[in-house]
Order: sequence, then C-alpha cells, then structure tokens
Amino acid sequence: MKKLILLFALIFITSCSKDDTNHEDVFTNDTYMYFDPPNWLLGTWTNTQGDKITFTANNVIFNEYGNPANSANEEIAYYEKNFGNPNIQETAYANYYSLKYNYNIDYRMKFTIIQISDRKIDVEGFFTGTFTKL
Repeated sequence: MKKLILLFALIFITSCSKDDTNHEDVFTNDTYMYFDPPNWLLGTWTNTQGDKITFTANNVIFNEYGNPANSANEEIAYYEKNFGNPNIQETAYANYYSLKYNYNIDYRMKFTIIQISDRKIDVEGFFTGTFTKL
C-alpha cells in the first residue's frame, strides 16, 4: 500500500509544472489583440485640451494632456493577470464604436464614439467631447 501511495505522489509531483507564459510580453507587444476598431477610426485624434486617442488595428492608446500615454492592451492584460476576466465589450457599426473593459477592481473603462465626419468624432466615457483627426 505504501508503494502505491508513493507512486501516486510521484506522478502528482512530476505532472505539475510551472506556467511558462510570459505575461510581460503582452504589455509591450502591439500584436497582442483584444479588440478590432473599425477602419474609419484608425489614426490619432485630439481635442482642444490636448488629449489624444490613437486607434491602431489592435490597440487604443490614450493620454490626457500632460500625462503619460496608456495602452488599452496593457490595462486589459494587467487586469487579466491580476483579477481575471476583464469583460471586454466591443460594438462597431457604420458610424458608431463602443469599447468597455474592466480596468481595475473598482473601475470600468469606457469609450463611446460617434463619427461626425472623416475628421471629427464625438467621444463619451473616459474622454468627453469632440476630437479631430491629426
């Protein structure tokens, strides 16, 4: 009986392995994809206060005037690593885009965007107001 218990213990110990996933790569790797903004939104947008939002094919980079830029992919990866499912909700229509995700335990990031023209958008959520494409 002792041999059987030792055998199961040995199998259990050797079958457990370390998670080799390098989550740090997510923070700097723009190819990591959580969402897909529509083509009409791609580019850098700014408002009269100097706030900027840049939409790439797979990321949203934003900063309030005078503050360092934030990456949505980075925030989502951080949340996922530390708290679990970031509950990403993305909606895109012809002239409408919405992105929501858990940013930390107490806060949900939100961008709601309506296209006014090829060069202007109305934004609500983290930023509010009219943005012009650079």
